[in-house]
Amino acid sequence: MTEQRMDFGGWIKEAFQLYKENFVLLFVASLLALLLGVFTCGILYGPMLAGVTLILLRLLRNAPQKPNVGDVFIGFEYFLPAFLFCLVWGVVSSLLSYLAPGIGAVAAWCVSPLVMFTISLIVDRKMDFGPAMVQSYNMAKTQYGPLLLLCLVSISLFVVGALVCGIGVFFTAPLMLAIPVVAYHHLSPSLEERQAVEEKSRIEAEEPPPEA
Repeated sequence: MTEQRMDFGGWIKEAFQLYKENFVLLFVASLLALLLGVFTCGILYGPMLAGVTLILLRLLRNAPQKPNVGDVFIGFEYFLPAFLFCLVWGVVSSLLSYLAPGIGAVAAWCVSPLVMFTISLIVDRKMDFGPAMVQSYNMAKTQYGPLLLLCLVSISLFVVGALVCGIGVFFTAPLMLAIPVVAYHHLSPSLEERQAVEEKSRIEAEEPPPEA
């Protein structure tokens, strides 16, 4: 499989189109994720984020069974790795901001592209927390610059939403969550594509060498 390159504007446009076409579904799912995350002091944010990611991936891949709002709770199947990721990343971000106000926030933003695919990998490939972070790093390191800008767009959406009396976050959150999942969708092959590549490699390995 050839390496997929960044399409910065195209992926943002695709995320916006996905958001617009599935507004009610993504708005309600994201609202549930944010509210349950806040009311549980962040404990449920990881699994709820996993649920929203699952919905987004199913929409992007045109899953035979159309996702519904209740699918957000499937994220509980990935409770531990999703929880650990949000816990570790939250602690690291908070420490950076505390130890170096201003600079720490910039540092956290600079690191965020390297871990932005972790939740998608946990959901899509059923990976544990540590391997998912390593794989996210490996996926992002070769296209760090464009992904850093993509993270900036996501963060800007959150800031804009927060400035609109705070409630604007509920409207910008679905788009903010969709952008990295769209990027993951294009940069990472689906299970079916990976199986096809593996099957092709197996067949080629079993073929006898050509006669001299």
